[in-house]
Amino acid sequence: MQLKIKLLIFFLIFGCFLKCETKMQYKIPKSKEILWGENGLVRKLNLAPKNRKEELKLRQKMLKTHQSMGLMTLGMMSYQYYLGKKLLDSNQEYKMRHKYLGYTTFCSYIFTASLSIFAPPAFRYSDGISSIKLHKYLSYIHFIGMLTMPYLGYLSSGALDYKNNSGTIEYNYSEKASNIHHYVGNITFYSFSLAFLTTLLP
Repeated sequence: MQLKIKLLIFFLIFGCFLKCETKMQYKIPKSKEILWGENGLVRKLNLAPKNRKEELKLRQKMLKTHQSMGLMTLGMMSYQYYLGKKLLDSNQEYKMRHKYLGYTTFCSYIFTASLSIFAPPAFRYSDGISSIKLHKYLSYIHFIGMLTMPYLGYLSSGALDYKNNSGTIEYNYSEKASNIHHYVGNITFYSFSLAFLTTLLP
């Protein structure tokens, strides 16, 4: 009788442990829950892998590509940063190169970001401070910066400057936008660089 009670208690405790462990493993962020939760978009569209093991394999592949693309994007962003500095020094010969490289860098960045956003959730998420969380918080900064950069570049080109009949500029948006473009570019570049470095940490 005592043996049965002990076994019953053991299985009850073991069951509670498994329940807590499972809850910890599958407690995913809201951003992932929208896509990969029980009622997530990926599951509704029947695009999810057959099981959790396959999901984790897919996640690993996507994040490895994310890291590789991040390095390539960082390289383009570094050269773009260099060209921007040249333009600030009135070297207008780099203007078109800066413009078209900006398009390429932006597309590369969006593709790189999408690999992380759409990747399946991790096996578990820690509540403590980690390099992954630091990478995530930095991504908020450079993501917002990257979204604003194309429009600031458009304003910096003088596209919305208003000239009167005599040809004098009355509303000079380009000068102000160029300064903002410069500062936002610095923040975006450095936050992206730091975010990439966090991927090299354990």
